Amino acid sequence: MIVTASPDPAPCPGATTIEVDACLAARFGEADTDLNRYYDVAVQRVRKEGGEPVAKGFLQAQRSWLSYRNSECGALFEKYRDGTIRTSVEIGCRIRLTRLRTYMIWRNWLTYPDSTPPLLPRPATDSALSDGRG
Repeated sequence: MIVTASPDPAPCPGATTIEVDACLAARFGEADTDLNRYYDVAVQRVRKEGGEPVAKGFLQAQRSWLSYRNSECGALFEKYRDGTIRTSVEIGCRIRLTRLRTYMIWRNWLTYPDSTPPLLPRPATDSALSDGRG
């Protein structure tokens, strides 16, 4: 069975901020699920092929990246704290950074330098370049 990453979705529909935020939260859930799937496969490969020092470094990089994502997107929430858009901006940030991290895990840990096929398909990245609000 071939497992693919979630495709880049169309912008979130919605007539209200609450509707758009709910859609974005669901999109973040999809992005985070993809990230976790790619991460889990990468951990398996790293532990099998890279040895303990590489695995330890990869795990630390992921912890650091999660901290970065929380800080970066939290700072954006604070920047827009007085507006109704604050949650949309924060979730959009989380989606973009998560899609980019999924791509980097794929590129750095799930591909090979020769013609060997990657362990998982190339993840979608278009949504990393937009905020999904339309």
